[in-house]
Amino acid sequence: MDAAETLRRLLAEAHERLRLGEPMEAERSAKAVRALIGAERDVAEYAAELATNRPDDDEEFLQTEFMGRLRRLAAAVDEGLPVEVLDQIAAGRIG
Repeated sequence: MDAAETLRRLLAEAHERLRLGEPMEAERSAKAVRALIGAERDVAEYAAELATNRPDDDEEFLQTEFMGRLRRLAAAVDEGLPVEVLDQIAAGRIG
């Protein structure tokens, strides 16, 4: 599952939970989406920094790191881990 599909699924879940009268779960899903978007932005910024400091042959490393972080976030969301943990994964503080 790619990142866009994961985000769409999580947003759909948030909308459904809100519709079912589960505002706390809807908020949790929405925060998970925010964490994923933040992780993508952080990795893009990191990649931009590396591109200015390293040759282009590090592209594979960056892609591996980016996909690993997204997979960890998606797995954490699927496990129902707390938003705080998602934020830490998104920030790269835990792996």
